[in-house]
Amino acid sequence: MDIDYVQRIVRSLDPSVPPSYDSSAPAGPPGYTSRRAMTEHQYTLASRGNKPPWATLKLLSRSPNPSQLPTILEGDRLVGAVVLNLDKSDGIVGVSVVAKGQVVPGPDDRDPLTFLELTTTLWSKDRGDPRNPTTPTRKLTGHYEWPFSLEIPASVVLDQGTFRLPQTFVERRFPTSVSYVLVLQITRGRFRVNSRIHTSLHYVPATRPSPPSPLRQLAYRQSTPLIGPEGDPAGWEQLPPFTVRGTAFKTRTVEATCWFSLAKPLCYTRGSQVPCAITLSCTDTQALDLLSAPRAVNVALRRRLRPIPPASRRTGMFDANADLSADPAETVALASWWPPAEGAAAEAASATSHRRLEGEISLPVTLKPSARMAHFAVEYSVEVLPFKAIAFIPEHGSHPPPFVCQPIEIVTMHASGVVPRSYAPPQYSASQEEAVRDNYFNADGLGHVWRT
Repeated sequence: MDIDYVQRIVRSLDPSVPPSYDSSAPAGPPGYTSRRAMTEHQYTLASRGNKPPWATLKLLSRSPNPSQLPTILEGDRLVGAVVLNLDKSDGIVGVSVVAKGQVVPGPDDRDPLTFLELTTTLWSKDRGDPRNPTTPTRKLTGHYEWPFSLEIPASVVLDQGTFRLPQTFVERRFPTSVSYVLVLQITRGRFRVNSRIHTSLHYVPATRPSPPSPLRQLAYRQSTPLIGPEGDPAGWEQLPPFTVRGTAFKTRTVEATCWFSLAKPLCYTRGSQVPCAITLSCTDTQALDLLSAPRAVNVALRRRLRPIPPASRRTGMFDANADLSADPAETVALASWWPPAEGAAAEAASATSHRRLEGEISLPVTLKPSARMAHFAVEYSVEVLPFKAIAFIPEHGSHPPPFVCQPIEIVTMHASGVVPRSYAPPQYSASQEEAVRDNYFNADGLGHVWRT
C-alpha cells in the first residue's frame, strides 16, 4: 500500500490537528489528565498542648489523596508554602527548602549517592524582619508564610554523562532504591537545636515512544486488524531467524526454523500491549503442529536490575554503557498467542511447512519505566525462551539461553495521538500472565500501587 496514501487517510481522520496528534488522546501517563485538580499535602511540627502546629510544610501534587505520597510528574514544579506560627520569640536564623534525589545502594548503606539537590532560601536573618525587611530582627514571633516554587530538571549532568531522572524505585527484594525527598530546614543559632520536616516524593518521568508506522496508526484508529511484517515491513523489527531442535514423540528428531518479529518502535507504554508475530517452518508437519500451538510458544518480557557495585562507589568510576545481558533476569509478563485471522490462516494452511501466529504482551500498568544512569539501571528485554510443546523434548541443557533477547524500552506516556489496543481474542485466558504479575508486584511490600 502507498505510504503517502495511508498518511493522507490518517490525517483525514482528524483534520483539525496535525496527523501525529489527537485531541482525545491522553496528554500524560495513564491515569493522569491535564485537568486533574492538584492535591495539597500538609506536614507539621506540633506545638505543646492543643495549640495549632508551629511549623507547616504545604505542597501541591498530582496525588489523588493527600494521605498518599506527593506525586510529581516530569515538568511539574515543586510548589508549596512554609507557615510558621510562633506564639513566643524564637531565635531562628534561616528557613530553607531542599529537594534531593538519591540512589541508596542498600538498606544499611549510609553513603547515598546524591544526583539531584535543589535549595531555595525562603528567609535568613540578614534579610531583616520578614514583615519589614528594612528593620533588623533578632528573633521571630507571630505568623509568617513563605511560598516557594522549585523547578525540577528532566535530566542531570554527572561525571559519567547526562542522565534522565529515574522514577522513584523501592522494592523489598532489591537492595538499591531511588528516592526523592523534600525537606524544610529551620536553622537556629549556635548551640541551638535545628528543626526539620521532610516528606518522600513519588517522581514520574514523562517519557513516550515515537509514533508507530502509518499502517499501525490506521489500524488503531479504525479498530482494524494489524498488518503483519510482510505487509508492513516499516512497522516491524524482524529479528534474525533461529532454529529449534529436539525430539518429537520420543522418536523423531525435529528441526524447525523460526522468524520472530516485534512491533516498532521498540519502545512501549506501560499499561499497553507489545504486538509480536512468529512464523515457524518445518518439514515434519506433525511436529510443526506441536510447536505452533499457541501455548507452546514461550515469549516473555524480562527485567534486569543493576545496583552500583561497591568498588564503583568508592572510586566514582562506573560504566553506564555496560551490557546487562549477563545479569539475572526475572519474568514480568508473558505473551499470549493465537492463530491469524481467517483469511491469513487459509493462506498459511496452503503452505503446509509453515505456520504463523499473532501475539501480544500485555504490559502491567505498574511497571517501572526503563532507567539508566551512572548509579542505577532498570532494563527490559523481550526474550524467546525454549518452547513448551506437548510430546516435544527440546535439545538444550538445564539452563538454556534464550533464542532471542531483544532489548526494549518501557515508558510512561502514549505516543502523540496514538493509543494502542489489545487484539487478543476473547477466549484467551490470561491466568498464567496474571500469576506472573501477582508474584512480581506483590513482592515489594509497598502496600499500594501507583497507577501512573
